[in-house]
Amino acid sequence: MQETELEHLLAEHCAPTLAGVKAASLTGCPAQRRRETVRTVEAYDRALRRQGIRLRLIPTSRACDLLLVYRPRLLEHILSRPEAQALLSRRDYPMDCGVDGQLDCLCRRLAEQEEFPHEVGLFLGYPPEDVVGFVEHQGKGCKRQGLWKVYSDVERAENLFSLYDRCRRVVRGQVAQGVSVLELFGGAGQGRHHPGTVLS
Repeated sequence: MQETELEHLLAEHCAPTLAGVKAASLTGCPAQRRRETVRTVEAYDRALRRQGIRLRLIPTSRACDLLLVYRPRLLEHILSRPEAQALLSRRDYPMDCGVDGQLDCLCRRLAEQEEFPHEVGLFLGYPPEDVVGFVEHQGKGCKRQGLWKVYSDVERAENLFSLYDRCRRVVRGQVAQGVSVLELFGGAGQGRHHPGTVLS
């Protein structure tokens, strides 16, 4: 994967995380040219980690690998909530290894399992109540469906859906105009491309 391909992938599927309003985003990327993709993702990870953004490529046996973009501090806050801790414990996640250990466990499951494990929603910043509701109701009977199936606070979910859509539109528009993701979120400049002004 070349830089331009990664730029469009990040803008389309990971903008809310890049902008700091979502803990993590997960998207697929072609498994062909994996060595080139690894190099590109690692370069972006090095450039963005100073701003609290990490990229992690998850190789799979399928035609599509997975790319996880996440903010460790936001993720740690979300996964420390009692509801999240209880669900992760029931799903046999290590509870004494911190976020890194839990991410390692998730990535192994994403790489090995055909279907996404239900708890992935916690890592993606979905409300724990909705993740638990999805598990308990086996994905049926939700109040609203958008980026995830809503079982608890519909108004909160609607606000988040709108915010995430706005992030995507703004970042996608900037990238289409030739502004790179690294210019927007890499901290190189503090002017018109600084993250604080991107979504204002």
